[in-house]
Amino acid sequence: LIPIKAQDNAWVASTFTQMVDRGIIPMIGLALLFLSYFLESGSIASERSKPFLSLRFWALALSTLLGLAFLFIAPLHMNNTRILAEQSSKQIDDRAANLTADLNSKVQQRQDQLTAALKDEKQRQQLDQQLTQIGQAIASGQLKGDQLAQATQAQKELQQLKSDPSAIESKAKDFRNQGLIKITDEQKQLKAQAETDFRKTSVRVGLSSLLLALGYSIIAWTGFREMGVFRGSRLKAPVR
Repeated sequence: LIPIKAQDNAWVASTFTQMVDRGIIPMIGLALLFLSYFLESGSIASERSKPFLSLRFWALALSTLLGLAFLFIAPLHMNNTRILAEQSSKQIDDRAANLTADLNSKVQQRQDQLTAALKDEKQRQQLDQQLTQIGQAIASGQLKGDQLAQATQAQKELQQLKSDPSAIESKAKDFRNQGLIKITDEQKQLKAQAETDFRKTSVRVGLSSLLLALGYSIIAWTGFREMGVFRGSRLKAPVR
């Protein structure tokens, strides 16, 4: 709990989760404490006369406090998890937007470079040389399998660019669309995974917190009633 970072939703979620995960430990301590009082004969009568001086009274008060704490943790954690899920979704959307902008910039830059290169005589000569080299490699039979397929595809694309420079724009558009599809698919997968993780955490911690609140409340109510703290439920001390 120290230092407290109430404005940090991630810290709040982590703190609530750890509190709930360790919530059973004080309950075990209370159970052992009350078992020792049960086994100690003659202690109950003295506690009924002066309950506020008894250690068991303050243990029950602690149980009440913990019950209230876990009761409030359940809705607070669910609301905090919802906020974290929205923040995570926004971060994923921002990342996808940045990747899209970067893709568009790179595609446009490459398109401009190819357009300028085809207008330059030296660049066109280099293109002819590349086509010649690829053609010789294919004709020699040295390329097999994937290498042959890649070389053939490269030759086809270079010939298309040489014969029709306007195809650059079409190629750039196809490349951009493929990149956008990949970014969109990744965005959907990340959002679905994040939503599933947050939902599981919210339900698990929320239900566990409610169960702990119920358990501590039952312990406190039963113990206070047995000690006779509540009016109308005070039991008489056994006659010896």
